[in-house]
Amino acid sequence: MENIRPEGPADARAALDSAADARAAVADRAVAPWWYHAGLGLGVGLAFLSIDVGGSMVPTGVLVGGVLLPAALTLTVARSRGVSVNRSLSAPGTRQLNGLYLITLIVLGGLGLVLKLAAALPGAMSVAGLAALAFTIHVSRRNDDALRHDLLRRP
Repeated sequence: MENIRPEGPADARAALDSAADARAAVADRAVAPWWYHAGLGLGVGLAFLSIDVGGSMVPTGVLVGGVLLPAALTLTVARSRGVSVNRSLSAPGTRQLNGLYLITLIVLGGLGLVLKLAAALPGAMSVAGLAALAFTIHVSRRNDDALRHDLLRRP
């Protein structure tokens, strides 16, 4: 039989401090680099711009900007950091923000399409795309902040 030595408060504190240090290290690695946020914004902007250009650019721009570029950026960051940044979407602090983001993208897209098609206003989707680009960068950074905050919280 093994000798079981009861741990004292100092040993418990050391274990908690070690766990906090490990969580801080993961939190530092989980934060995406600046180019990730800019790339996501550019992808959304490209999708909007392709609709404004029209023709065969519509499916290509939406596919590249809305699907392929975000997936490629997420994989690149995960490989370079060793931590997947898409976990920030499930952080408790971001659920309301991501819902608002989705609604805002739908409203911007709808408004841009109405102005482009009904009012024949050229460049309406491009302007909506610039707003979507800026909002995407903002939401992506806020998701990172919330993920870092959730990782640093003590259980």
